[in-house]
Amino acid sequence: MNAKIWKKALALCLGGALLLPAVPVQAAAAETDVIRIGLAYGSTALPAANLQNSVGSGYRLGYFDSDGDFVQLAAVTGIDKLTMLKAENLYLSGGSYTATAGGTLVGCWYLQLPGAYADFDAAKKAAAALSGGFPAWVAGEWQVRVGSWASKADAQAAQTALGLTDAQVVEAGDYAVSVVETGKTAILFHFDGGSSQALGVLPDTTGKSDPVTWFKGYKYYGGFRYERINGGDLTVVNMVDLEDYISCVITWEMSASWPVEALKAQACCARTYALRNLNKHSTYHFDLCSETDCQAYHGTSQVTANSNAAAAATEGECIWYNGSLIEATYFSSDGGATENSENVWTNTVPYLRGVVDPYEASVASEITNYNWTVRYTASELADKLRAKGYSCASIASFQVSQLTPTGNVKSVKVVDTAGKSWTIPGATLRSILGTSVLRSIRFSITSTGGTGGSVSLAGGSTASSLSGLYAISGDGSVSQLPDLPYVITSSGVSAMTTAGGGSTYTLSGTGWGHSVGMSQYGAKAMAKQGYTYDEILEFYYTGVDVY
Repeated sequence: MNAKIWKKALALCLGGALLLPAVPVQAAAAETDVIRIGLAYGSTALPAANLQNSVGSGYRLGYFDSDGDFVQLAAVTGIDKLTMLKAENLYLSGGSYTATAGGTLVGCWYLQLPGAYADFDAAKKAAAALSGGFPAWVAGEWQVRVGSWASKADAQAAQTALGLTDAQVVEAGDYAVSVVETGKTAILFHFDGGSSQALGVLPDTTGKSDPVTWFKGYKYYGGFRYERINGGDLTVVNMVDLEDYISCVITWEMSASWPVEALKAQACCARTYALRNLNKHSTYHFDLCSETDCQAYHGTSQVTANSNAAAAATEGECIWYNGSLIEATYFSSDGGATENSENVWTNTVPYLRGVVDPYEASVASEITNYNWTVRYTASELADKLRAKGYSCASIASFQVSQLTPTGNVKSVKVVDTAGKSWTIPGATLRSILGTSVLRSIRFSITSTGGTGGSVSLAGGSTASSLSGLYAISGDGSVSQLPDLPYVITSSGVSAMTTAGGGSTYTLSGTGWGHSVGMSQYGAKAMAKQGYTYDEILEFYYTGVDVY
């Protein structure tokens, strides 16, 4: 990896305006090029996690030190599939290991031979002399254990039956992990580093090849770490070289077939995001997750020569503003213009300024649902608002009330039949209606089917809204009209509606995403028109440097 990026990272300060939710720039990993990507954690943590070596057979077992370097303790050969188990009572049934009783037990009570051993080879040799024996590394000490039982009583009964009277009956620690060959129950290796050290696994026993391993249907570079945080299920983390990670991410965030300059721009964004957000998921002891909450990352399956070339050509390069890594936000398409950060999130960020985009439209025909339309009845719209805490009656008016300088929707005004009104930011409306429905903040609203029409004004002109209008009373006084005035009719007093009070509202727009930072399809369009990756980045991020 390019060393200059780490030297620069060491010099970063935490000042400057940040996006909210903001993650401070971290320099904790400044001396290593390994990044920690969470693949299973929290509610998705696993009682058992399978691996399959994709480059041969055999694995190295050990742990990753504080710099992300692998420390080898043991090796298993001639096996291409391993399963790591939390060391509690699990049962193999139907090819899966679960805590539900039934099937073949892998227990958490063992017989431990007296004494300690010098190294893995010595412990392995001693274990091989006993049926069911296996080497165990516990708190830095090599031991030999035998069998696995569900309870202390079962282990004591086996101790008598096996004649191992000098053995000690022991239970697995809260952080212990057992390793078995997938589909079997005999323990090959037992690891317990307490709360401070988690089991690490690397495929390839030689350490010379570039390891590629199957995990849950995807192939990954690098190694894996298995940690039982607070004694729970296994948190699985991919320990991968930063540049290998970048070469994969760009193919999940952008098609590998796109022009190489667009891929280079995406590589710089992905690298900048990763380095700025190191330790984002500190609760689970890793840097980034593998989903779009961070960056989409599902291994190597979409990597091509084109994407590898883009990653390699920009190795170590990031996007900077006044000497600090930027928050390199990006999204699918802007529909014609990006937006200022404060009009979508919270803080004003100087490099996240909205720009009118003259490029993206040239590839609009290549973008699925670039032009989109969604319709709501007044009743449906009211239900959506109530579900988000707005105490509204029936909807009488639903209109765009303010645009940003780049033509995106800054706010929408909603008026109900009780006369109450709300001004809702465009970005907030996306969360109310759903970001997959209201695809961007670049839209217009029309209404049909209402009882009203336009409002007739003096002089023969009309207005589609009463907002901002004034009336002269009989005594000559002037006052501003409410958004929803009332009129006296032959049947009594009723609310007066305008064109905004239709029973069906149609929202028509362009683009998809939050609209802040780089448009990915815009990057594609610029690359097709001959722009270089740094020119693309400098267009979408105001006042930045790329190096």
